[in-house]
Amino acid sequence: MKKIILASICFMVLGLTAATAQSDKMKAKATEKVEELNAQIVAAGDKSLALSDEQRNKIYELHIARLKELRKVKKADGSKEDRKAINKKYNQQIYKDILTKKQKKARKVGKEKTKE
Repeated sequence: MKKIILASICFMVLGLTAATAQSDKMKAKATEKVEELNAQIVAAGDKSLALSDEQRNKIYELHIARLKELRKVKKADGSKEDRKAINKKYNQQIYKDILTKKQKKARKVGKEKTKE
């Protein structure tokens, strides 16, 4: 009986460790996406258009939600079109609801500059 309980505890600890590692990866990826977007906006030359703390937080939360939804679709063997639809939904929220018109224009210019 003790062996069964010990084995159960070990499996629970391993499960929690794996979930934490995935969560850390997700947070790192979301932070990377926010910083990439901000870098594209600033690359246009006007640092005053950089993302505010509020915008950063909103975009970060959207990326976390996007990554969670993508993970669910992947586990359910979703198609490439399903993943594209998820990405489109979240990108529309970012570009329509969070960024200003000036920031969108600056991002477009900055994105071209960073490609070069």
